[in-house]
Amino acid sequence: MEQQPWELKPSDERSSDSLRTFIIFCEDEHHERFYFQSFAERIPDVKINAIPNLRSKKLNLNATIGICREKGLIGFAHGSYHLLDGVTEHLWCVYDRDVEYDDPMLVLAQYDIDFDTSIIAAENAGIKVAWSNDVFEMWLLLHFEQIPLGTPLNRTYVYERLTHIFKYIVPRNPELDQLTENAHFNYKDNMKRRDRFLTQVLPLLPPLTQVAIDNAKLLEAEFTAATPFHLRNPCTMAHYLVMEILGANP
Repeated sequence: MEQQPWELKPSDERSSDSLRTFIIFCEDEHHERFYFQSFAERIPDVKINAIPNLRSKKLNLNATIGICREKGLIGFAHGSYHLLDGVTEHLWCVYDRDVEYDDPMLVLAQYDIDFDTSIIAAENAGIKVAWSNDVFEMWLLLHFEQIPLGTPLNRTYVYERLTHIFKYIVPRNPELDQLTENAHFNYKDNMKRRDRFLTQVLPLLPPLTQVAIDNAKLLEAEFTAATPFHLRNPCTMAHYLVMEILGANP
């Protein structure tokens, strides 16, 4: 049975002190959750509790702080929320910028502010954020190829590239052949479904994890610390969470 958010336990109630415990608050229902949970299946000292459906940006952070406060992981002091003393769990939020328009001029300034301030507030509270600008699937795409630098990209580009990759990727299987033979096949509509992500996408990723990390570092290096988060596009911080799970250095 899957662990539910209300079953989160602070450090002094953990079943085993030998486990590195990650609590990951995810934006979507299954894509991110099953991806990160899969690491626990092959890393013996890791326990991962991925909480789904917490939405994006500020809404994800608000829900995260609420759950953590209720479960005794976070408290309020000196004007802000902070991890309580003795908490050893690795707390992470995973969410996207979620730009709604291809034309950046149509994006409300408040959405940019919400994205930036949610990351700052999370880090001030001791919660790390594996954000993606624009979409988590960018991290998946980086397993297969580098992303062009110098021009802001949104999810349309990412989904088009993933669609192309899965049309021609090898090795293949009959189910994937049947899916991609459809003239209307596209990654977003056909591969984000729970069963297809688990059977057709997720098994391809583990051998390419280091490739994705290296490609994500190339994107990150294009921006300085003075660049507002919403302008760091294309970019993803998912590699920091993955490296922490793997026990690797940044």
